[in-house]
Amino acid sequence: MSVLCLGEVWLELTADTAPELAEAFRVQAGGWGADFCRRYAALGGQATLLARLGADLFGRKLAAQLAADGVDCSRLCFTEAAPTPVVFTGTDSTISYRAHAAGLAFAPEQLDTEVFRDVPVLCLSSEGLVDSPLRLTHLKALTAARDAGALCCYVPRLAQAAPFWPQGDALRQTALQFLSRADVLFLEESDLVALFGSREPRTALFALFTGHVQLIFYSDSDKICAFTRNVMTSAVKKDQNSALVLYRMEKMGIRVMDLPKLRENMLKELIDEEV
Repeated sequence: MSVLCLGEVWLELTADTAPELAEAFRVQAGGWGADFCRRYAALGGQATLLARLGADLFGRKLAAQLAADGVDCSRLCFTEAAPTPVVFTGTDSTISYRAHAAGLAFAPEQLDTEVFRDVPVLCLSSEGLVDSPLRLTHLKALTAARDAGALCCYVPRLAQAAPFWPQGDALRQTALQFLSRADVLFLEESDLVALFGSREPRTALFALFTGHVQLIFYSDSDKICAFTRNVMTSAVKKDQNSALVLYRMEKMGIRVMDLPKLRENMLKELIDEEV
């Protein structure tokens, strides 16, 4: 098992117009974790999704769809106590039916920490960090992963998570609390603006390099940058994403203890497609 993603999975119904006006929808497995795992599996890596679904037809359909996409679904759990979440997306709007669904009810006592013994990397995003049992499960997972020596990665994606949060300031405050719990951060320009009111990453580095943080990737429309506490490099942004960068880190054998020792040529290899 190489990468474990903790979060939500939902049935996503997507339209080319506003959801309330649509007459037809495309159906897929939604949620950041599902998307990340699909990308990682497409690269040839092993990505395991840790989430809770309803023991209903939608939940079984999503598990089968993700497995067909190469995602390891052996750690998905199912419950009859709550339904599988459903999210409608369309032009500039999202309608979510997940407040009392299975994903957010994934409680810490339902997390099998044995899974982290074999996981070198744990990834999480902001979608599942709303005030719910799932947020507490993230905290337990981070502790278990760190105890096992796993690399902890946080991909805030605040703009994508915002439709699922009732209050924007709560999202910002929660993201700030979780930043320091990760070893590696993947930030976009919109994340930096939401967190610090700036598009210049160097102005935020002092605030970002706190707690466990050792490596930061930052991307805008033109470039992707990589920062450690001592080294910085950049490359033209092409198709780089967190799944691709972590896949390269796995191939290079980079672990938590290696992060402070990364040099510019190694960072360049992680983000530059020409290398």
